[in-house]
Amino acid sequence: MKRGKGIAAISAELKAFLESGVSVLVGTRDADLVPEITRAWGLVVSRDRKSLSLCVPLATSRKTLDNLAGNGQITVCCSLPTSYQTVQLKGQCTGTTDPRREDLTAVEKHRKTFARMNARIGFPRQRTEVFWRRELETAPVLVKLCLVPEQIFDQTPGPDAGSPL
Repeated sequence: MKRGKGIAAISAELKAFLESGVSVLVGTRDADLVPEITRAWGLVVSRDRKSLSLCVPLATSRKTLDNLAGNGQITVCCSLPTSYQTVQLKGQCTGTTDPRREDLTAVEKHRKTFARMNARIGFPRQRTEVFWRRELETAPVLVKLCLVPEQIFDQTPGPDAGSPL
């Protein structure tokens, strides 16, 4: 696995943001630089705030997993639906595994919080729940990804987008 630039610090404030009801997308790329994205749930920052984990649906993440096996490079983009506050973390995937009970609990908590956030902006909770229930029907098996962020960026639309955090 290719080593990056070192570990980026995750502040307490950023940890709170990442573990809230944000929309989470995982980006990877293959050897030909062809990008791939997939939705993720249940992001949890480690106690030492040097790594994080999240879960992706196996059925919709095969290419993502292949890309990670090939080069380990990963980007996680988290956006708050109520304000478009967005953060991007770039780093290395340090492993994939089956999720444990606490990971599945984090996924469920994330989904419920995400639904509440969307309800605040006029997207009915029932419609958000239908969204992930369909995902569970078509992709019920989850894979846990573990990663170490090496770079963190503010990607909130506006003049500071792209600035390192």
